[in-house]
Amino acid sequence: MINKIEVSPLAEKEIEESFNWYEKEAEGLGIRFILSIDDAVNNIAEKPETYPKKKSNIRQYVVEDFPFVIVFEYIRANRLINILHVFHTSRNPKLKYKRKA
Repeated sequence: MINKIEVSPLAEKEIEESFNWYEKEAEGLGIRFILSIDDAVNNIAEKPETYPKKKSNIRQYVVEDFPFVIVFEYIRANRLINILHVFHTSRNPKLKYKRKA
């Protein structure tokens, strides 16, 4: 059975802002960032329980090639993956488990 993926508005904003920043740094770098995020989400969708729980039911996935972690919760009964944040690792780590900006 396939897992359903929901992306929070905050995570969407974080992705968009990061894409824009990387594109300003170097043309095409934003696209590489998006591709890395897509790969990460696909990996999470395949085996969400593989990634460690960090707080309660919240897990995280370390993105390859970029300094980000994807913070998500997996609700097994609903086969739902809720992506809460696409979090830059230079930020205060206490913020990555908050649900609002």
